[in-house]
Formats: sequence, C-alpha cells, structure tokens
Amino acid sequence: MGVTTSSTDPNTVLFAARTKEEQLFGWLIEAGMHGMRIDQLIAQFCEKLTDLGVQLTRGNIALSTIHPQVSAFMYTWRKEGGIVANTNVLHSEEPGEGWFASPFFFMLNNRVSFMQRSLENSEELDFPVLVEFRDQGMTDWFSQIFDFGWGFQDDFRDHSSGLITSWASSAPGGFSKEELNLLRRAIPLFALTVKGIASFKAAETVLETYIGKETSRKVLSGEIMRGKASSISAILIFADLRGFTRLSDVTGRSDVVATLDQYLERMVAPIEEAGGEILKFMGDGILATFALDNEDEKEVCKKALVSSLQMISGVKQLNSERLAQGRRTMELDIAVHVGEVMYGNVGSKTRLDFTVVGPAVNEVSRIETLCDQLDTDLLMSGAFVETSGHLCEHLESVGLHHLRGVQEPKELFKIRDCDVFSKKQDLY
Repeated sequence: MGVTTSSTDPNTVLFAARTKEEQLFGWLIEAGMHGMRIDQLIAQFCEKLTDLGVQLTRGNIALSTIHPQVSAFMYTWRKEGGIVANTNVLHSEEPGEGWFASPFFFMLNNRVSFMQRSLENSEELDFPVLVEFRDQGMTDWFSQIFDFGWGFQDDFRDHSSGLITSWASSAPGGFSKEELNLLRRAIPLFALTVKGIASFKAAETVLETYIGKETSRKVLSGEIMRGKASSISAILIFADLRGFTRLSDVTGRSDVVATLDQYLERMVAPIEEAGGEILKFMGDGILATFALDNEDEKEVCKKALVSSLQMISGVKQLNSERLAQGRRTMELDIAVHVGEVMYGNVGSKTRLDFTVVGPAVNEVSRIETLCDQLDTDLLMSGAFVETSGHLCEHLESVGLHHLRGVQEPKELFKIRDCDVFSKKQDLY
C-alpha cells in the first residue's frame, strides 16, 4: 500500500510519494501533524508550488482566530521577497473603505467560495484592488474561501469563520490549465493543514485567556483527571474591590462591565509582569499566586509585595481619572499570604476546575476582609513576613486577629510607610 512508518524527523513523510505533487501533499500532512507556524507554512507552500512550475507571484491568507484581542491574522507572500506582510486585525479596529470595496467582502456577503479574474481583461476588474494588482504587472488572480465550521460570526468578516486565500500570477495569459489543476487540488489540503494548526492554537489561546498560561500548559499536557493534584508552596494574593455592589446598583449594565474591566486591567497587569499567575476572577476580585518551588523565596516575596503596591497605585490613578470625569470609583483591598496549597483538578465527572485549595486559600480571603476594619488597603500574614526576609524592616504589626473559620489568631502586618517603601528603587 506504500505506507511507511514515520519517525520523529519532521521531514519524514507519512506515505511513499510517487510524484512531486504527492510529495507536496505529503509535506502538507506532515506540516499539520507537527504544528508548523502559519507564516512558515504559507511561505514554504508558495516556494514549493513555484518549484513545481507554478508561476506564482503573490499568495495571501486571512485566518479567523479565537483571541481576546485579535480577530484575524493575515500573511502576504511575494515571489521576490517571501513573507512581506504579517498583520494582526484587532477586534477594536473598524474596517476601512478598502474592505467594503474588496472582493473578499463581496464573496463573504454573497456566499461565494471561489472567484477568479483575468487581470489582463480590464472589463473584469470590478474591484479596486485588482486594478492595483494589474498595475503591478500581475495577470491573473483567484480567491478561495474555506469555512472551518467553528460556529462563530464576526462583524468585521461578516460570515467568515475560517480561511480566506488569494493567489496571483504575472505570467502572460495567467495561470495555465495545468497550474490551476494543481492549485485546485493543493489549496484545499493547505487549508485543512491550516485548520489543524489553528485549531490547537485556538484551544491554547482560549485556555490561556481563561485559566492562565501555566495552568493551560498543564491541561494541554493531559492533566485533566479529577482528583489529580500536587502540593505546592506559593504566595497567595487576594484582591477585592470595595464599592462594586453600590456602583453596579446605580450604573447601567453595559457600563458596569466596562468599568470592571478598567479596574481589573490595573490589577492583573502588575501580577503578570512580575511573573505571577491569575488563578481566578471572582466577580470584583482576583486570586493570584507566585510559586515558590525552586525559586528564591525572598525575591518572590519582593515581587509579590511590589506588584501589590503597583495594583493599588494603578487603581488610585484610575480613580483620579474617573473623579475628574464625574464618575464613581472603587477602592482596592489586598491580602498577601504564603503557604502550602493543593494545585489541581476539582469538580464533577464532567466539569472540572483547575485551581488551588487548602487552608491558606481560605485564610488569605479572610485576611482581606479585615483591611477596612484596620484602616489599610494592604495586609500581610505573619507567615509571609517571616518568609520575606529583609522586607520585614518596612513592615509593622497590627496585632493578633481571629480569622473566621480559623482556630488560632493570626498576627497581621502592614507597610509602615508606603511612600518610603515605594521610593526604594532596589525593590523594583
């Protein structure tokens, strides 16, 4: 049957090709199996087509994506320059007039999956971009669209949820019949390869967006069994916004979400920039961790404390901006703790959550509730202070306090002088 065993070498084909065309098809299969980068895929695909005698001048793809910021990735290849354009289209970007006058917009809105135009025939140039291609010396152009069946729609691309491709030649008379026959066979397989790669990338992006980079890595590596957990030592940060209920009662629904996003952005950025991970968004609060395993504990403590202060500073700056606009504000309270926690899967047979559990998690949330009572926006546990080393010289005790559900009272601390502490440049 011509079937061979594939090795770990990505250049090893999955089947014995009998022709150069079959070698191209085998290479596309291998590229999809090994998750080649999309920009490398289109560049090498175009180069291999030219090696097979296809007089290809330009290749372009626009790939829909599931991403919190980017709606599509676009790549353009040219024979004389390789990949000459790599563009990310953001959700926030409004399409320009060029999009509405493009053949792609027409094809998507009219459910046309294939379109070809001879650029040597001026009467057929019904789109401005095709006139530009003709003026650049191109003679033939066609586009093919592939619906990946991902089941979502986007205002920018209207009905597209897959791959838009376009291909152009500068040869006299355009693509030959033989070239078109090869392209019409190869391009759908190319699209399938793109879908295979993009599907995994989409899953990776979605997981990172909702559960964090480190946790998503564990899930994608197969750690999805219920009850599977490991014990880790970590610094825990519990941050909660004061006044959210009151604000939401007097604010329109759409503005509540936008306002919350503004505050959470100020809270999340310092944590992630310092190497921490956001484990949970809990309405108007977050739970974050800094792992201590195989790390300099004192250095990690410094990162956690500095990022906490940056969160508070960011929220104060946002409040100043909102007050100047006559808008309502919220204050931020933060608790920092350290302890052993269980990190892994909990839940039902069909619905799991990758999270941290244990007494330390309960304690840090209880500590945060005392911020208002103790007239401070940042409290630290004695366990954190003990771990932090030289940072303790900047801290002062606020006494022993009973935490709800915790048998023994806990000594809590606050920063003695936040301004002095923040000006210590060696802490950043």
